[in-house]
Amino acid sequence: MPRTPRLPLALGALCLLATACAAPAVDTATPSDRSWEEVLAAAEGQTVDLWMWGGDERGNAYVDDVLAPAAAELGVTLRRVPVTDTKDALRRVLAERAAGEEDGTVDLVWVNGDNFATGREAGAWACGWAGTLPNAAYVAEDDPLVTEDFGVATEGCESPWHKAQFAFVYDEARVEDPPTSLAGLLDWAEENPGRFTYPAPPDFTGMTVEQLLERSRSWQIGPSMTPQMQEIVLAPFDVLGDNTVRARLSRDNHMRIIDALWEHRPST
Repeated sequence: MPRTPRLPLALGALCLLATACAAPAVDTATPSDRSWEEVLAAAEGQTVDLWMWGGDERGNAYVDDVLAPAAAELGVTLRRVPVTDTKDALRRVLAERAAGEEDGTVDLVWVNGDNFATGREAGAWACGWAGTLPNAAYVAEDDPLVTEDFGVATEGCESPWHKAQFAFVYDEARVEDPPTSLAGLLDWAEENPGRFTYPAPPDFTGMTVEQLLERSRSWQIGPSMTPQMQEIVLAPFDVLGDNTVRARLSRDNHMRIIDALWEHRPST
């Protein structure tokens, strides 16, 4: 019977917003000033707006179906605010601060490294609170994935809230003692040549048009993607009936074109 072990890969993080103000200096009073019981007491009856990318259906469902009910049990209303780009949340925060808003519309942000670094430089994040969360006891505080984000020291300004994972399927009738770590998987593959296979990256299986465009925005293109740029990004793909994409070129042909472009010397 097939089984599916999971191997940890990378972290996502949440940032808590500092109190909005017009001056560059930010009031970063945080739960670290109070006990957790005092934090829960103060939070009862409050509403928290979590701004996050709306294109991750599973992530959205997790917030709506798991986190929001759990928060409700503590008397807190958690509202998910979907955005097409996380930078939209950061822009809103900075605009409200510049306007002198005392009570902004963004409370919590699901943030990536690029936006964390920008917000950190602008003083947008409250800091020193992440280590006070009860579940911080389960986080390896000296893990580089936790201590730095995009090369910027986190300093308690964000909290990891999930890990992405690799998953692999094996036949327990043929593999009695499967590997349980990436290092163990490498050892097993070397000891059993020809018995381990995987989709070579980049693998676009199941990726929707929106997910591809969002991934492109998170690279070098940035959020200001024009319709013409979208056409360029989508040009190497066929769009299937379920709105997922499929690469038009095989990997070998794609690499042949890349090699030809690399070797081409117009000046010669």
